[in-house]
Amino acid sequence: MGFEIHSPACYHGVMSHDDSDAASEPIGRASPGRPSPFRSATVDRIRASGSVWELRGGRILLPRVFGFCRGVNRALVMVEEAVAREHRRAGRLFLLGQIIHNPWVNRHFEQAGVRILSADEVAALEEHIGPDDCAIIPAFGVPLPVERRLAAVGCRTVDTTCTDVRRLWSWAEQASRSGFGVLIFGRAGHDETVVTRSRLEELGGKYLIVGDLEQAVQFCRIIEGAPSGVDLVEQFGPRATNTASAEPFTRLAQVSQTTMLHDETMKLREMLRESFLRRSGPVGLAERLLFYPTVCRATQDRQCAAVELCRGGCDVVIVVGGFGSSNTRHLYELARGFCPTFLIEDAQAIRSPQELATMDFAKGGPVRVGGWLPSYRPVRVGVLAGASSPEIVIGGVLERLAEFLS
Repeated sequence: MGFEIHSPACYHGVMSHDDSDAASEPIGRASPGRPSPFRSATVDRIRASGSVWELRGGRILLPRVFGFCRGVNRALVMVEEAVAREHRRAGRLFLLGQIIHNPWVNRHFEQAGVRILSADEVAALEEHIGPDDCAIIPAFGVPLPVERRLAAVGCRTVDTTCTDVRRLWSWAEQASRSGFGVLIFGRAGHDETVVTRSRLEELGGKYLIVGDLEQAVQFCRIIEGAPSGVDLVEQFGPRATNTASAEPFTRLAQVSQTTMLHDETMKLREMLRESFLRRSGPVGLAERLLFYPTVCRATQDRQCAAVELCRGGCDVVIVVGGFGSSNTRHLYELARGFCPTFLIEDAQAIRSPQELATMDFAKGGPVRVGGWLPSYRPVRVGVLAGASSPEIVIGGVLERLAEFLS
């Protein structure tokens, strides 16, 4: 694939769809006579009413698409099936890290008998997992050395890695084999980016991770030749790159963590294109600069739906999801450009109409805030939820909000 720029059509009032995740998925797969643990009758009822809950004190509004994507749904179904299968065998189950970045979901599987290994325990997995056990690979995947060590142990494995993440690996590896340096737009500490980085290292490929557009500007200045002789490790940190030299990136392939903001990815690509043009001109640009569309469609859909809801007018927005969830955090970043916005993990965070437990990313930790809910009535409350947020948790938040508007 050569040089390519995609316009995020949803931000211009037109939403593009394919069949990958065009609407909210039915959540989970119930066993005969047993409902899915992730479903919510409250969410089902509001969705059937046009995604609006009319109350005496105002309205609670849901976007047209939210919550679990197909990739997350598939991963959780696979774990549910593994739990049932291993319980029949009386076998032990181990999850190599969080299945997804949602505390409710991870607690659910721990209560079902799945032991979630820490990073240190995964590093010493042979001390914990034996040939009679079952190891579950999370939706983010695991580094190739871990896959090989699992094979050496000889245990059963369940690989829930998202197909979009696998596609990202494939494109990044293909570019690396073709002699391109790989620029990853993502968070260096995110599980998905850690695994992508490790797979490039296995090939001997060179990579640089930029986490935001400010870092992207720094990189573009380097590409254009100012300042010269820069040390990438010194400028971006040892977790962000495996080379001090910028030379491998004069032929560059750019990929994004699948959950990054789509419009920021497009801005980054335009910046890169302009920098490459200033450096070397238009001749041969397609041979020097490759863009791969790795932000997944589910992420794009949820971001577009969030913007549509906020543009429709909200007095306050509540974003529901794990504090460690990248796709949920991006919904928060989008919504706060329209009105006061708060990220919470569950209904317990809503202490009262005057007090809320939320995340302050500037301070790097949870905080309690006052006066979060406007006192006037009627009030319009928007509720957003990332692709890793279960409907049962979303439903609990909706019910708690309704107590204040009834």
